[in-house]
This record gives sequence, structure tokens and C-alpha cells, in this order.
Amino acid sequence: MDDLQELLNKARALGETIAAPPRMREYTAAREVVEKDADTQSLLQSYGKQAEHIRALERNQKPVEVADKQKLAEIEGRMAGNDALKRLMRCQADYVELMNQVNQAMEVPLAAPPQAGAAE
Repeated sequence: MDDLQELLNKARALGETIAAPPRMREYTAAREVVEKDADTQSLLQSYGKQAEHIRALERNQKPVEVADKQKLAEIEGRMAGNDALKRLMRCQADYVELMNQVNQAMEVPLAAPPQAGAAE
């Protein structure tokens, strides 16, 4: 049990370390801006509804009308021009890159064979 608690304590400390850099605070701030911006939320909801509408048509093997595709493309264009979403996407890319680096760093000791005489 002590080993598990030590592992959890180290994991918590790692999470705190990951959360500390400015780029992580920027990611959190960008996410909050998107969550609080009514226009951006409306845009995201419109996109979700239109994408789901098209998926439902495809699932039911019904034709997807050109107008449906055009509406989705128009919403995507508005999303691409939305500054709050662009900032969030950049921050998310930074976060994913950071987490990939962290995972790669953890893989090194996990992939190594256990040391002879190491405590189990």
C-alpha cells in the first residue's frame, strides 16, 4: 500500500509540475474564454448539431444534400475565423506536444528490463 501511495503522490506532483508552466496557464485561460463566450459556444453548438445531422443521414443511408454539406462548411469557415477557437487550438496543440514528450520520457524506464536485485 505504501508503494501505491508513493506512486500516487509522485503522480500528483507530476500533475502540479505539468500545470505550472505559462503555456499550461495559457491553455486553461483559452479554454475558459471559449467556455464563457456565448457566440463561440453558439458556433460550437451549431457545428455539433449540423455534424450530427449529417452523421444521422449517413447512418440511416439517406442522401446528404449539398445544402447540408454547404452549411457544415460555412460553420467550419466561421470556426476557422474565430480568434478564441484559434487560440484554443494552438494551446491544445502545445498541450498535446507536452504530454507526448512526458509520455515518451516515462516510456524509457517502463520499457527497460527490471534491474537484477531490484525491490519488487
